[in-house]
Amino acid sequence: MSDALRITDTFPGFSRDEWVAAVEKALKGKPVSRLTTKTVDGLEVEPMYHRAKGKEPLAMRADNTPWAVAQRVDNPDVAKANKQALDDLKNGSNMLVVPFAGSAAARGYGIAADKDAIAKALDGVMLDVVSLRLEGAGQAAFVEFVEAKGAAPAGLCLSFGFDPLGNFASTGGVATGWAAELAETIRGLQDKGFKGPFITVDGRPYHDAGASDSQELGAVVATIITYVKALEENGFDTAEAFGLIDVTLSVSADQFGSLSKLRAMRKLWANLLDAAGVEFKALSLHAETSFAMTTRLDPWVNTLRVSTAGFAAGVGGANSVCILPHAIALGLPNALGRRIVRNLQIMLIEESNLYRVTDPAAGSGYVEDLTDQYGNAAWALFQEIFAAGGIDAALKSGLVQEAIAKSSEVRNALIAKRKEALTGSSAFPNILEGETAVDEAERTELAAAPAGESCEPLKVFRYSMPFEALRDAAKAAGEPTVFFAQIGKIAEFTARATWAKNFFEAGGIKSLSDQNFLETGEIGAAFKASGAKIACLVASDARYEEMGEEVAKELKEAGVEMLWLAGRPADIMEKLSAAGVEAYCFEGCDVLGELQNIHARLGIAQA
Repeated sequence: MSDALRITDTFPGFSRDEWVAAVEKALKGKPVSRLTTKTVDGLEVEPMYHRAKGKEPLAMRADNTPWAVAQRVDNPDVAKANKQALDDLKNGSNMLVVPFAGSAAARGYGIAADKDAIAKALDGVMLDVVSLRLEGAGQAAFVEFVEAKGAAPAGLCLSFGFDPLGNFASTGGVATGWAAELAETIRGLQDKGFKGPFITVDGRPYHDAGASDSQELGAVVATIITYVKALEENGFDTAEAFGLIDVTLSVSADQFGSLSKLRAMRKLWANLLDAAGVEFKALSLHAETSFAMTTRLDPWVNTLRVSTAGFAAGVGGANSVCILPHAIALGLPNALGRRIVRNLQIMLIEESNLYRVTDPAAGSGYVEDLTDQYGNAAWALFQEIFAAGGIDAALKSGLVQEAIAKSSEVRNALIAKRKEALTGSSAFPNILEGETAVDEAERTELAAAPAGESCEPLKVFRYSMPFEALRDAAKAAGEPTVFFAQIGKIAEFTARATWAKNFFEAGGIKSLSDQNFLETGEIGAAFKASGAKIACLVASDARYEEMGEEVAKELKEAGVEMLWLAGRPADIMEKLSAAGVEAYCFEGCDVLGELQNIHARLGIAQA
């Protein structure tokens, strides 16, 4: 290679101390630690990292093997479900996920737990070629279907998806003798020739309820051990019990957080096997994009979210990945939605060739540190749950629910202040958006909790729901408006007006902002002509100082019921408030709380 092409000569390296000095100079002498942030459960994320030393790539998928591209077979109309499944398989998918009606994973839809319904939904599917995952309580009917079809059980790549403890977390109930029943069922399936895995430890109920990444991992690890102990008590040896289990985790638009979570799960699994004295065996890890992060508003933005999440799952080493279509929060996704998410995975595999590099994030200071922090925090939670008697006991006592509630509260506060922006919902809302097409299908309620032990069920909470409630209420109230009293030349206030427009329209309050004023006298009349009940002053701080008080008085005299000001001009806020300004909207304010206050003042009823 020519010396002219050596990057180390062209771009000489710099030490960490030199980087720190450069950053502190940009911060005008303030320490770099000022830029340190925290996850919702308090783990620290530094602003700069150096390469991690002594870190080797983790064992993930088999070398040079792509992950399985999964699609859900969830349309209650089994004829439509079959057509979709065959289309998916014809065009690149190689795994089908079958959520049964009434299960939390079905999201209100799913296939009936009936042999004939399953047969119609999977008609024409070559069971010995396609990988299958079952979700919910329909395994017995599926076995009847396999036997009627004459398929050889040993030749199937099938995850049965038994998860009574995950169902316990979702529904709040589990049969008292669940452990003995589970062990007996697995023995019966093994006798028939099925090879499993039979148990899926599902992190989604915890994630969807607001758990942090490390809490999801901690709950999963605790559940694995609870299952292993239960199987040991019912005749299985430890090594065999571990071999019956696979894991499902959620992945979100937090790219590095999600891939670090999957890497941490690999390490935690290895730690469990080591602690149990069991020879290492690879974990089968399934990833599904987060339902909690999806939005009903401007749902096309979900395509960007799931693209990032799918990338993280592939790079993070998932064995199989299911990307939820963009309209999943609205209803049953149609053919276009399914095609988009299927093609996303195909592009990541075939065009980006992500699977050809084993653990590409290995050695990254950021990723390795986050992986270790997630693993340590998850292990600590697991030990706390283990000391409480296992995941079932911890759910009954409320230990898990309380931990999740704390993290959820922190996240909700960040979202309320738009420090974690939800594009299309809390930020850059498209208040004039039209309808998004979904397939028509009747929704099914979550199945009733089994009789026996009980706990407070974990409730699914999508992050954008509070903003969606405001938009729905505003729409039902006839789409209220806010008059923008824009003072000065357009270039002076454009950035602030754009921010304020996003602020109000995130609550469904349309901004009337097509005028600007260079002097007083006409603003009050313009407000009256607008038909709005509330108004917002929008200008530069200099204009506020020059004209703010006079404009505020003019608007109040014109009948403004509530007068806002965009910005926070600290030196003159007292004078502006005395002139009639009642509230201020600015970067970092409680956007959700302020919008809820506006709704209350306008008498908009909340659903």
